[in-house]
This record gives sequence, C-alpha cells and structure tokens, in this order.
Amino acid sequence: MSGLAIACPGQGAQHPQMFDFALQSDAARDWLAEYAAATGVDVVALATSGEDLFSNRNAQLLICGAAIATWTALQERLPQPELFIGYSVGELAAYGCAGAWKVKELGLLVPQRALLMDQVAPKNAGMLAIKGLGMAEIDGICKRYHLELAIINSEDHFVLGGVRDDIESALLAITTDGHWCKALDVAIPSHTSFMRSAVQPFHHLLKVTPAHALVAPVLAGINGLSESERTIADTLSAQIAEPVRWQDCMNTTLERGVTVVLELGPGRTLSRMFDELNVAVEARSVEDFRTLDGIVNWVETRLATT
Repeated sequence: MSGLAIACPGQGAQHPQMFDFALQSDAARDWLAEYAAATGVDVVALATSGEDLFSNRNAQLLICGAAIATWTALQERLPQPELFIGYSVGELAAYGCAGAWKVKELGLLVPQRALLMDQVAPKNAGMLAIKGLGMAEIDGICKRYHLELAIINSEDHFVLGGVRDDIESALLAITTDGHWCKALDVAIPSHTSFMRSAVQPFHHLLKVTPAHALVAPVLAGINGLSESERTIADTLSAQIAEPVRWQDCMNTTLERGVTVVLELGPGRTLSRMFDELNVAVEARSVEDFRTLDGIVNWVETRLATT
C-alpha cells in the first residue's frame, strides 16, 4: 500500500496556465495531441486563449484533459496510488487516470456528457456554495428558494443547484443573515433532479463503451465506495442527477490508510478541504509547485515520513 491518493477537481478553477505541468512531459504532450484529435478541440489552445473557459462543454473538456494529462506526466515517476477520487466531472477524469478508458474513448465520453447535460439543463441555471450552516438549515433554504442539494462537502459546507433567480434570492438572504455563500461560475445545476433526463442516455453510452481494468480503485461520488469496471456505468451516470457526497469520499480515503493526497489541478479546492479535516494527512495541489520534479520530490518525501 503506497498511502497515496490522486484527486481530480471539478469545474470552477480553469485558467490559461492549467496545462503548464503537462506540457513539461513528452508523454503528456502526446496524450494531449491525441485528445485534441479525438475531441476536435485543442484544449491547450483553448485554455491559453482565456476565452469561454467556463461554459459547460469547454469546462468539462478542459478539466478532464488537464487532470489526465497531468497524471500522464507524473504516473511513471510516482508510486502506484492507493486510490483515485474525483469531484463532480473530476470523477470521470479519475476513471481516466485509473485506466478505465483510452484517449479515443474519453474523446467520446467527455463531450457527450457535457452535451447531454446542456440539452436538459434549465436555462439560466447555476450552483451556490454555502458554509457555516447545518443540514436542517440547508433543507429549509432548498424548500424556501426551490433549490436542490447537489454536493455535501462537510457537515457545514454544501453546494446547491437551481435557476439563477432563485440562487440570487437565496444568496441575498443568506448573506444578509451573516453567513458565507457564493454563486459558483458554473452554468449547469449538476447532481440535482434538474438533470435527470441526461442519466439514462449517458448510462447507455457508458454501457456500450466498455471500461478496461482499473489500475487502482476509484471512489463513486454518490456513496464514497470503491467501484469496479463492472459498475462504473451505474454510479457515474447516476451522479449527474444525484448529490455528490464528497465528505464520504474523503472519509473513505482516510479509512484506506491514505497519508498523502495529490490534487491534479487546476485549483486547490480539494487539497484545502482535506486540510480542513485537521487529520494526519498531507494534501497539496500540483499548483503549489513550479515543476514536475518538485511535485515528485514532495510526494516521495512525505510518503517516506508518514
């Protein structure tokens, strides 16, 4: 057991330099060229342009491309992970990192997931992050403002989904009461019943795109349990319209004896949430470093001392 977990983030932190680590590696550059051919989108050029990085389709292509390419750059230099975890669309990237699909298959799955979600999402929708309130209060907010629970990050950190008008009304009331909340730069109310009509088509697509054997377990976002290639279609499609229980994923990660978590980026959201647990696990994002060598040295040093 290596004690290492690899974490793949969701949408929200895209930026023009998000492929810098991958571009330090010949293997990752080759993978990105294949990904561009398979998807019809040069994600490196898209990111570098800095334009339209947060539309649903572009965001999913960028997030999955960056996570898997960065792991491609690192995987031969790091110990075999104990497991992979992914947040929202990052779960699809986590399966890609674990070897479930080759790049041509991912070139079909990633844009089709985004397309199916775009087709069923209500217009002018989004997501709202809230901290400092408990589940009972969140239930009340959902009922009052016609929002739905989308992600459980901790006992007092949640993400809700719904239409923008309702989100703005809830945001104003919550901040007026002195609590922290933020409208996220996401245009799709993922992981809510608003997206239910996209589940079955994506489930069918996953069924006809068989997964290869995983090199390490991947945790399902809807329950925090490890999945095999035989059950990916069920859980990965279900999470489009069911809440992501990230708190459960983090707890399972710790229960598996993980002592080091490396977030593949972009952003530092997942590593920060592990830090907030105040437990004996070291978590950092690749974006805390400047080079691949720096990442590898940190992982090896921390694994040797924990």
